[in-house]
Amino acid sequence: MIFQASGWIEPSPLPVKATTLTDGVIAEVHALEGQMVEKGALLATLIDDDAHLALDAARQRHRMLISARAAHLAAIGGAQKKRDSAEAESIAANSLGAEARDVFGRFEQLPENAVSRSEVNSAKLRVERERSLSLAAQAKTAEFAAEVERMGLETATRDDEIALAAVAVQQAELNLARTRITAPITGQVLRLLAAPGDKKILAMDHADSSTVCVLYDPANLQVRVDVPLADAAKMQPGQRVRIHCGLLPDKVFAGEVIRITGEADVQRNTLQAKVGIDAPAGQLRPEMLCRVEFLEMKGSGTEGPSAGSGSAGALALWVHSRALLDGAAWVYDPESKRVSKREVQTTAGERDGYVRVTNGLRPGEQTVLSPTGLREGQRVKPTTSTK
Repeated sequence: MIFQASGWIEPSPLPVKATTLTDGVIAEVHALEGQMVEKGALLATLIDDDAHLALDAARQRHRMLISARAAHLAAIGGAQKKRDSAEAESIAANSLGAEARDVFGRFEQLPENAVSRSEVNSAKLRVERERSLSLAAQAKTAEFAAEVERMGLETATRDDEIALAAVAVQQAELNLARTRITAPITGQVLRLLAAPGDKKILAMDHADSSTVCVLYDPANLQVRVDVPLADAAKMQPGQRVRIHCGLLPDKVFAGEVIRITGEADVQRNTLQAKVGIDAPAGQLRPEMLCRVEFLEMKGSGTEGPSAGSGSAGALALWVHSRALLDGAAWVYDPESKRVSKREVQTTAGERDGYVRVTNGLRPGEQTVLSPTGLREGQRVKPTTSTK
């Protein structure tokens, strides 16, 4: 081990929020904190009376427009028959007009006084009358043809209205379906943010105004570790670690450094790293405090400084000589109340009963005086010594 640091467990990737996609009031909650849920499982329901009424109204309007289109098509059929009748009248008027012109032409070819003048004038007037009737029939035919064309174009408008009403039905069905909030992933409920009667509003500034619960995958956990800057240079991605958690003091978890964040904490004088847990236990939960031991990387630059007598600029500590036994010190963990053996590097010489340690211990760690007969992981009851 090169050094150790404290950290907190967190999900990896980040937790996922199950949110409502429509405004409403919570009717029932079907999940509990800490419960495992499958993807698509029902988490909560909203009061859906208004959504049912909106869906019924949208469907009724859709049916109404379909019926109106059917009536419109029937009206087009009637207009087409009127146009055909007007066309027949126009043909008949043209025939009568041709007959009248033929009679009048025959009268004009007869010798003078062969027919009376009144008959000639009557034939002439008939020609004018039949021509007027023919023009009227043609105008009526054009009017009915234009009406049929207009109604045909209106059919396209009615089709668009029906399509729009169908979209409104789909929107109403979607709003009704959104009153049932389901799990977006398979995971464990980290936080429950809904109770019957709570309002959930999507368009609000509050980040959790529409959140029902927060889920995470318990099979993928990591540790965010705050590493002192004095030790940060000994850390690199891919480095193996050992993880201890006070919840399971007898269990050691293996893992490795996933990445190192890009910004240090100027107030705490630390640099944060993300450490993945190879096989997290089901009892682990986010935000549990743990301790991470960073191990040497063989064949890397980390091995040299840790095995030597101390690198330049490294922080040196002084411990009582009675705490050292065969080049090692026994460190007491106040969280688990257990001890662990730690190999240390020291310098020659002693000052007032204290020995200078260049590697293997961190500031603030508690060591055991006269650690004869201890075993790794043994639970102890400490007695503080001031000597």
